[in-house]
Amino acid sequence: MKKSIAEFISTFFLVFIGTGSVIVDHVSNGKVSLAGISVITGLVVSLMIIILGKWSGAHMNPAVTLSLAAGGKFFRKDILPYLLAQVAGALLASFLLRQLFPDSTTLGETLPTISSYWAFSFEFVITFFLMTVILICARMKLKYDAWIIGAYVALGIYVGGPYCGGSMNPVRSFAPAVMNSNTELLWIYLTGPFIGALAAVFIFNYLYKKES
Repeated sequence: MKKSIAEFISTFFLVFIGTGSVIVDHVSNGKVSLAGISVITGLVVSLMIIILGKWSGAHMNPAVTLSLAAGGKFFRKDILPYLLAQVAGALLASFLLRQLFPDSTTLGETLPTISSYWAFSFEFVITFFLMTVILICARMKLKYDAWIIGAYVALGIYVGGPYCGGSMNPVRSFAPAVMNSNTELLWIYLTGPFIGALAAVFIFNYLYKKES
């Protein structure tokens, strides 16, 4: 229960502040900027890992949870509680943002500006490297792992934002899309990040075993 609550809270704040910064950028005619959105979201990720990571690991991302489980690095009995907590936290965040910004047309959705195929590929690549960074930090037990992961999230959003939205996280895209009744392109963000994270785990495990 403690793990699920921590995962719920961390995912809530990630989606509330991350997508909220996108909404504020839209309503303020770009005053937050892409760089600001990137840094804000990266900081939220780092802070949630520092504050709540000791209880749940602060995955905040179903792609991370499922890929870790598939790679034998996470208890399978905890998969469902984590996924439910992540989805619930994300949906509550988007619901509250809908109440706060009723005139928002996107609610901070991740929407591609390129073809669906290339958006999927972009999400695959940036999530692949996100998962690789997470695995390396965990393996090497780096002292500043929370800041390293947060910095990569900021970089991924800054690079991918103009093209695919820079989601790297299925629930971050799922919640605003469902709350906004705009799910036509949601498949990109429910597949690309999952496959990218899984690929990273299997390649990392293969390379580590080979090195051993």
